Amino acid sequence: MTSPDIASPPSRTRLALEFSTLFLALPLLAAWQGPVMKRWLIPQMLVFALLLLTALWCDPSFDRRQLRVMPANLRVVLLRMVAVLLAGGAALLFTTIFWSQLQVRVFAFAFEHPVLWLAILLLYPVTSAAAQELIFRVFVFHRYRTLFPSNWAVILASAGSFALAHLQLGNFVAPVLSFVGGLRFAYTYVATRSLPIVSLEHGLWGDWIFTIGLGAYFYGGYL
Repeated sequence: MTSPDIASPPSRTRLALEFSTLFLALPLLAAWQGPVMKRWLIPQMLVFALLLLTALWCDPSFDRRQLRVMPANLRVVLLRMVAVLLAGGAALLFTTIFWSQLQVRVFAFAFEHPVLWLAILLLYPVTSAAAQELIFRVFVFHRYRTLFPSNWAVILASAGSFALAHLQLGNFVAPVLSFVGGLRFAYTYVATRSLPIVSLEHGLWGDWIFTIGLGAYFYGGYL
């Protein structure tokens, strides 16, 4: 009689149930709770990231180099990242200025709260952005890749779950921008398999969002 292989990969059914629970049911529950969950947004995200990092670390099939590796074509990757940020950032700025529904005072946060703004610029990429990229890119791509038939399918799943996680903020801006940003970050992750690179890109976009005044839609605690 042979003993079961404890290292055997989980079935697709189990993975589907797991993904549905963690990345569909939990975000919808958090959105239903509304202000209660929003108040604890940062702590819950960091705890979730720590739990998933532990799971990845204990998974022998996970290549830990993804947590620190830099792509061989780093210069090309960075130039593309800057080009996308300049073009997309300008488009987002013009949208913020001319879309009256947003009711945003452009650059007001940076001028009125300069110390907090600088702290966000420095800390956001290495804390919040890195934690979110670990969850929605590194973990999702490694754990659930077999559920999706192509790179674009898992990119959509990653971006969609990323957008759902922002529903608890109680506005339409955060999920919409998160879905668009999630597509870009997932594409970058497919191309680089680098947590530092995708965290940097996410962090720069987050810094720009707070700089132009859209940060209140993602976390209103400073107002």
